[in-house]
Amino acid sequence: MDVKLTLSKDVNSNANYYFDKSKKLKNKIPGIDKIIEKTKKDIEDFDLKKEEYLKKKEKDKLVTAYRKAEWFDKFRYTRTSSGFLMVFGKDSGSNEVLLKKHTDENDLILHTETPGSPFGVIKDARDKISKEDLIEAGTVVSCFSKQWKRGFGNADAFWVYPEQVSKTANSGEYIAKGSFMVRGTKNFLKNLNLRICLGVKKSTIETEDGESHEVEELFSGSEQSVRKECGSRMIKIEPGNVNYKALNKEVRSRLKTHVEDLPKYIPNGSKILKK
Repeated sequence: MDVKLTLSKDVNSNANYYFDKSKKLKNKIPGIDKIIEKTKKDIEDFDLKKEEYLKKKEKDKLVTAYRKAEWFDKFRYTRTSSGFLMVFGKDSGSNEVLLKKHTDENDLILHTETPGSPFGVIKDARDKISKEDLIEAGTVVSCFSKQWKRGFGNADAFWVYPEQVSKTANSGEYIAKGSFMVRGTKNFLKNLNLRICLGVKKSTIETEDGESHEVEELFSGSEQSVRKECGSRMIKIEPGNVNYKALNKEVRSRLKTHVEDLPKYIPNGSKILKK
């Protein structure tokens, strides 16, 4: 080690300078030790999270391989608390496909009174479904409407029968892709509270070798249906402008699960209800 001496100072002054400097360096050692320990812990935490992530990816592959593919997987969907399947479009193209190819005479069709929502189809619900289930389904469709994006707290929706919906426009009018003409009486669902819930649903799949595996999947819908499917492991969502990455991180933290494709389950422009 080279020692530089200041010629304008005497021997004692030079010695005191290096003595003071050594004391300062010695005082820094405990802090450096803490930094080293924190770094080691961060590395251990990263390795643990990496291992958990890889396990989750393997389980996701297992779910994909053995979970029966359903026609409605390409759309958004939920179930009411009574078990009725409600499928709704993601965009104008899926709206078109849903109503043209996947709607039967025993279904019911939902939409918001104000333009700018997906069409929803409640499967096999004609003359069977309760008013409570209609409100649940109407609320979910409304949550994916422009009313939500504008930050409104409530919206009106309606339901009709399939024969009331067509692509035939009135004379002199044009119907855009994903839009449909609704004729006849609309059955209104007024003042729906724009809240949607998101939870973690557990299920069991069985592989070809007979082994059973418990898997977790996100499930969104009305509070009643999510509570039924997920128990207390759920959160409530309302209109808001939380950054997507921050929201994804908070959802992951609150639900204690890996989160992918969040917009499939909740609308853009959301925040977690704190109450």
